[in-house]
Amino acid sequence: MKTLTTKYGAVPGYQNLETHTSGNVASLIFTERVEIKTPVGVIVPQYSIEDHGRRILKPVFFYDNGNIKKAPLQDAACIDTNYGKIAAELVMFYNDGVLKKLFPLNGKLSGYWGEKDEYTLAEDLELSLPCGRIRAKMINIAFYESGNVKSITLWPQEIVEVSTPIGSMRIRVGISFYEDGSIKSVEPAQPFVVETKIGKISAYDNDPEGIMGDINSLQFSKLGEVTSLSTINTAILVKTVSGEEVKHAPSEKESLCNEQMTVTVPLQIEFINEKIRFNKSVSDEYYFPENSFRAVNYEKKAANPFYVCN
Repeated sequence: MKTLTTKYGAVPGYQNLETHTSGNVASLIFTERVEIKTPVGVIVPQYSIEDHGRRILKPVFFYDNGNIKKAPLQDAACIDTNYGKIAAELVMFYNDGVLKKLFPLNGKLSGYWGEKDEYTLAEDLELSLPCGRIRAKMINIAFYESGNVKSITLWPQEIVEVSTPIGSMRIRVGISFYEDGSIKSVEPAQPFVVETKIGKISAYDNDPEGIMGDINSLQFSKLGEVTSLSTINTAILVKTVSGEEVKHAPSEKESLCNEQMTVTVPLQIEFINEKIRFNKSVSDEYYFPENSFRAVNYEKKAANPFYVCN
């Protein structure tokens, strides 16, 4: 095998080489130790298997311009960020080489190594973020090209208290930010009453769609106004310009674990300029000047979803 030359230097040992149509390296697996200098510090891509949490060698990916796109690391490296040095086992970069995302851990989940094993290994990170100082175990941290934090994703077991545009709130899953540091979205850990254009609504999603903190159910504008939320405890009565009354409320569906049981499906509400939209349906949109709205309590009759079936 001949030595491969990259913009980071020579790679003497590698396998599974893939290239872009230009002929430049697209991905490869390192089989020998190579130190690579990046704008955020020196990293050593994974080249051997030394622990039961990582059973396979993973490839390093490159952009067509030669810059590293994604690199699993042999050992945790101290990565320089605007928020201090953070140890990471997986790093991702933008096309220009700027840090995009880091993962403190990069284990392989399998029948022998699961989420609980990985969570046990995870260590608390303490960061001074625009929403306050938080301490928690984090799956990943994403950054804008400016280096400012874009989002953090928490382990499912974690709950932290942060300062939001509508007050201090306990949140789970994650937080996303605008580039200026203002909060873009959060995932409430419990029902939280928020003031909206149509009155007070209990914001809470009992079954968040995402597993990353980039997009959460409770969303804000840069000015701190609520632009989107989910609720399992509030229904909205709409009185249309024609005098008709329409009710939009949470719904129920059959449990994945027990066909005799139903679970609550949250009502999703978006505030878009002069309109309100329910459940992301353009057919369920109403203009504020033409209709009136009233928020009422919704008596939940179904259970929250759960996915560990006995």
